Amino acid sequence: MSDGLFKDLDIIVGGMGVDISSVELVSTVANHPSGRMAGSLSGTALADFYARLLQLGDPHGAAREAFDAFKTLVPALAGEVDVLFSKYFIPGGKAPDALFKGLAIGGMEPPRDVQVMTIVSTFAHIWRAKKAAPGRPIGVNFLRKIERVLLYGLYGAVLADADWVVMGAGDPSAIPGLLRKLAKHEPVELPMQVATVPLGEYKVRFDPRAMVGEAFPESRRPAFIAIVSSHLQAEGLAANPETRPDAFVVEGPEAGGHNAPPRLKKKDERGNYIYGEEDVADIEAVAALKIPFFVAGGHGHPVLGGTPHPARQVGTLFALSTESGMEPELRKRALDMIWKNKMEVVASANASPSTFPFKLALVPGTLGDPTVYSQRNRVCNLGHLRGQRPKDGKPIGLCPADKPEIFKQSGGAMWRTQNAMCLCNGLMAACGLGQPGEPPLLTLGDITPVRDLQRRLRRKEYSALEAADYLIGKI
Repeated sequence: MSDGLFKDLDIIVGGMGVDISSVELVSTVANHPSGRMAGSLSGTALADFYARLLQLGDPHGAAREAFDAFKTLVPALAGEVDVLFSKYFIPGGKAPDALFKGLAIGGMEPPRDVQVMTIVSTFAHIWRAKKAAPGRPIGVNFLRKIERVLLYGLYGAVLADADWVVMGAGDPSAIPGLLRKLAKHEPVELPMQVATVPLGEYKVRFDPRAMVGEAFPESRRPAFIAIVSSHLQAEGLAANPETRPDAFVVEGPEAGGHNAPPRLKKKDERGNYIYGEEDVADIEAVAALKIPFFVAGGHGHPVLGGTPHPARQVGTLFALSTESGMEPELRKRALDMIWKNKMEVVASANASPSTFPFKLALVPGTLGDPTVYSQRNRVCNLGHLRGQRPKDGKPIGLCPADKPEIFKQSGGAMWRTQNAMCLCNGLMAACGLGQPGEPPLLTLGDITPVRDLQRRLRRKEYSALEAADYLIGKI
């Protein structure tokens, strides 16, 4: 299945941010006339995304239609889905200055309503993209570091018949086995990373049959694409049939979002990471594994048809297209800065609570602006990147982007709070669904193709189809 699927793809859209790789963007690229492009939706925080979309009145009725499709597929959950829809739906939308109602964060294992909301929201996103791009492959991207809701997101992808799941920001070795079991609706468990205790002492367990019923038919297993930063990591995963992915994304240090740490741990005078040649993966060694792969990070330049080149995953160029889910004014501000050669992107060592390096665009009015960052009220009320630490016999969540005193009381080291940013709220704001007054956060990778395309078009803005045509040398 996977070999045939991936050999027909030259370009895929990377799964970016919270809804940056939106339904509209991914389906538009998947429908490209070449027939050799597709994309991965962002699977991050989809339960929060749909809860907030409903509170805006569900413009165009997209959520209602997709939720109804889920209820038809899984009648056993129809009642719970109706309750969730009614809980968050506000006819006509909330007042602009009113706060969004949040999901309950809960403990290590999310409450039942968050489990169901994650499943139905992930299903809805993929279902909508498949409806908009009939017959074309559609994937979904998850962050391995977001553990608490991962099993439910994966199951939503299985129920939606996603063609693939792609994952980075952590060890993906358990994912192939989880997808095999979830496709059969078998019980699964995910060992949770809890500081100071052995991996596996705490687990999140999930029994799909308890939700969908005993008679639910077996589903198709999505292919799995592992994001790796070195050939050694790829070789390790490929060596074991239980961990072997169907494909790789070999990501270089130019990629946006989370990155692997630089091998030499070099930093500049501002404390941001510096990458070198030693951080570039050995593509020939990955190719020798005879597993399909895509290269990513710094590969957004034009490649003429017929020119030998590995298949590519492209992010930043598409993230700034008009079809992306980025809040329009933020997108225009970023494009204007790139047009004027004023955009700077750094590899922040401390911004992400995940501890991974994170590419931060230094845009005024965003969390990349030191004044905005210092004035923001620190709060952790979404909790996706919370770490876990045992306290009084049970794990508790803590985040370095929370108030320093709260982080310290929970057992965290104070130095980790310095320059730590709330990615959860910042990325929600970047797609236009932030709480009132919450500043956005923008992450970008290599911006040189964006400026090159602007120059060729002689204008700042461009469509996803123009970006796609640029990549194959048609602009």
